[in-house]
Amino acid sequence: MLRALPVLAAPALLVPALAQPLGLARESAVKAAYLYKFGSFVEWPPGSFRGADDPFVIGVYGDDAVASELEQLARGRSIEGHPVSVQRVREADELNSLHLLFAGGPRESRNRDLLNAARGPVLTVADGPVGGQPGPVLYFTQEEGRVRFHASLPAAAARNLRLSAKLLAVAQQVEGR
Repeated sequence: MLRALPVLAAPALLVPALAQPLGLARESAVKAAYLYKFGSFVEWPPGSFRGADDPFVIGVYGDDAVASELEQLARGRSIEGHPVSVQRVREADELNSLHLLFAGGPRESRNRDLLNAARGPVLTVADGPVGGQPGPVLYFTQEEGRVRFHASLPAAAARNLRLSAKLLAVAQQVEGR
């Protein structure tokens, strides 16, 4: 019984650290980890990949820190058997080959325009709520110093994507449920 005590006490020691406000570097790393993991919890329609070895392409716009973290995290890894490729997006004409698009940074109107320019089954993720229709499928928020995300089932349906129940279970809020 006494040997279990350190194991049970260890999570309690981490709680104060997790309650602290996120630093910029840590926030970027957390968002990058979420972006990488999101790909495993979404079902793309048939034809989204030409072949089994086609890359899973994640585009990042407006947040070089998240792009850098994601490049390091994804190096040599795969999502559902597809090697992960990270692409830094500068213009809307670079969206054609993406499976996931993250629009970050403070320029909400530019993020909205870019998200709306993405066509087809692209998992769109924004760095906060972005107005417009259909809006992003997922967007990040910060609550009590922790990065969280919200999900939109109508936006996912408009992009012909299915979000898994596991993903929806950990979303802070789910629109259209």
